[in-house]
Amino acid sequence: MLIILFLIQMILIVKALGLKGLFIFLALIFGLFVLCKVSLKVKLPRNKYSKVTWEDMPWLYDGVARMANKARISTPNIYIEDNPIPTAYSFQNSIVLSAGLLEILNEEEVLAVAAHEIGHIKNGDTVLFPLLRYGKYIMGIITAIIVIFATGFITKVVSFLVFVIYAFSLLKFLRKREFLADRVALQIAEVPYALKSALEELKFYEEALKTKEMPLPTIQPSIRREEKREPQIFPLPSTHPSYDERIARIIAIVEMYRRLEFLN
Repeated sequence: MLIILFLIQMILIVKALGLKGLFIFLALIFGLFVLCKVSLKVKLPRNKYSKVTWEDMPWLYDGVARMANKARISTPNIYIEDNPIPTAYSFQNSIVLSAGLLEILNEEEVLAVAAHEIGHIKNGDTVLFPLLRYGKYIMGIITAIIVIFATGFITKVVSFLVFVIYAFSLLKFLRKREFLADRVALQIAEVPYALKSALEELKFYEEALKTKEMPLPTIQPSIRREEKREPQIFPLPSTHPSYDERIARIIAIVEMYRRLEFLN
């Protein structure tokens, strides 16, 4: 769907500007791949990130190695971010866990979160996400060029609608990738339900932060998926599913696996 919308936008800019439009489109696509390649080579600052070795945290190093083997990928690098906010993310073939995450979750839950990030690596999201992020900007630039320079009113309207559809389709696609990473995590985690308890723990701390009733004042979870917001005329969906959505799917998937094991 996203590729089709990209191609429609290409046709529109060529229709509006001719060969100049085609040249602009190809130049922007080239710039997109250059930006992605550069972003994938960015190195983490040593003063904020420390690479985990087996001597540092054997349980984490070995656990990630076992799960990576189950996922049939090479063992990713593990970094600890000096950050009190509980968070985790992945890039290239690396996983980043914050100090805050290690403080509020137990070992099984931390490994389950790491399994989710391994899921992103296995699914190719660490390459795909930068492409999509910069691709949205490219689509916006193309739309702006068409709206400014095109002479046909219909072409301008269609280009704008294509961009809007692309933006909403991208949000839907990113949410789907989060669910897919959870599914991989449930397949490779040694304690699948630990992912559910980890999400419940993170949800608890975020809600505690919102109400200013924080059991651990040093921990301030990142509020990335606020569910209580001011009413909006055109509310935009989040790129991440809510904790409740993810927890509900995890329960359904685990129960399905249990039934299949019972039948076998």
